[in-house]
Amino acid sequence: MNLRIQYPEQFQKHKKTRPFSTFYLTDKTTLINIMELVSGLFLSKRIIYKNGTPVPLSVITKSFEELFNIKLGDCYKKHESVISRKPIKLTEFLDELRKFIIEERENKGYR
Repeated sequence: MNLRIQYPEQFQKHKKTRPFSTFYLTDKTTLINIMELVSGLFLSKRIIYKNGTPVPLSVITKSFEELFNIKLGDCYKKHESVISRKPIKLTEFLDELRKFIIEERENKGYR
């Protein structure tokens, strides 16, 4: 009992907490941009559990929220916002990322 009083932190139940992420988004990156990435990954079914089943939209969303210290809110509404966009803006952020990769490729001389 004396040890518990002297060193209480040693006797507290350890909570399983995830380490705090040090990643943040620039002001230029919007939540809908991130949801565009999340939606694409979800729809592709390329993120799976160890047993091979696809990871649900809500779990992928939560992972991105924890990674970038953000709150996306209702992921299903945001997902609908992404897929119901006008065709010209449908994959605006993904197109921008694609452009950056192409530019880097050209800058390095790959053709």
